[in-house]
Amino acid sequence: MVNGERVRQARELRRMTQTRLAESVGVAQAAIAKIENSELNPSQSLLTAIALQTGFPVAFFSREIEQDFPLGSLLFRAHAAATMRDRTEAYRYGQITFEVAQHLAQRIECPALRLPQLLETPSVAAAITRTQFGLSPDTPIPHLIQTIESSGVSVLALPIDLEDRDAFSLWVGNDIRTPVIFLARNRPGDRQRFSLAHELGHLVLHHAIRGQVSSVESEANQFAAELLMPEMAMRREIMPPVTLTSLARLKPRWRVSVQALIRRAHDLEIITKRQYAYLFEQVGEQGWRMKEPSYLDIAPEKPRGLRQMAELLYGVPINIARLADELDLSRNLVKAILDAHAERSGVSAKTHSATVVSISRGTKR
Repeated sequence: MVNGERVRQARELRRMTQTRLAESVGVAQAAIAKIENSELNPSQSLLTAIALQTGFPVAFFSREIEQDFPLGSLLFRAHAAATMRDRTEAYRYGQITFEVAQHLAQRIECPALRLPQLLETPSVAAAITRTQFGLSPDTPIPHLIQTIESSGVSVLALPIDLEDRDAFSLWVGNDIRTPVIFLARNRPGDRQRFSLAHELGHLVLHHAIRGQVSSVESEANQFAAELLMPEMAMRREIMPPVTLTSLARLKPRWRVSVQALIRRAHDLEIITKRQYAYLFEQVGEQGWRMKEPSYLDIAPEKPRGLRQMAELLYGVPINIARLADELDLSRNLVKAILDAHAERSGVSAKTHSATVVSISRGTKR
């Protein structure tokens, strides 16, 4: 029996409308709608045609979807520039990537979850999260992804570039829920780190949706600012006269953009509104709004956990064919997902041991 939701998943992942898929396989749009609603079981020839057009093996369409996979923070950003098709594509790639991670995690002993869920103000919540992660209250976080993965949060990289979407997050599962952050490819390191901290804020603060979208996003930004640029440290390090040059000296240490430092200084009233406007005027004159100078570039990080689990279970090099066959996915898609994550040679031995503990018969989550 074909699982209609799998047909919908494959179609949306390929950014196809029901009409386009129907035309490509030679049936009416209504037939695709009925298949996706599990009102019509397609013939073997039709199913083969759907598989060919979407790039998924025929067996994929009979697999059950075991985990509840909500929209998460994609809901909070409904007002953003991304179209519904963009959000749906990101959602479906996230869903498939998470299924790969869960398939691996079932046989791996993973780090215990140390992520709080809080009703505090964003700044207090960020300070508590730092403590839970074993971080000092007022120093930079040099390896943010490694720190988050070591706390039991799944950080997964999507194998595609997303328009108007740097990251999103959600709590996945039915009874025992797993916090997950998804990252888009090819983002500058400073921007990636703030997006990651922003999504961590959603997981900590917004496990239940409260308030308006604008306030939810603002709270996540406040959380990220305090997590990455603690007030105590900023008051110590951002000293007058505050200039682009003085802030640029702080960027490599705190691994955030100069523009984020300007906003933080203003929010903490270290600089006045007039100084804030003047500094951003200079940012514009220097052409830094879209791209800060290359000598200030922060190298982006890659999550390691998913690929590390695959190496433990499927060897190095990873037996992609075997993993793809077990998941009823194409080898190209599995390879793209794996390639989005850090290889063993790209991280330290400390990272290896921190992310995944060992092979186990079960999971700790």
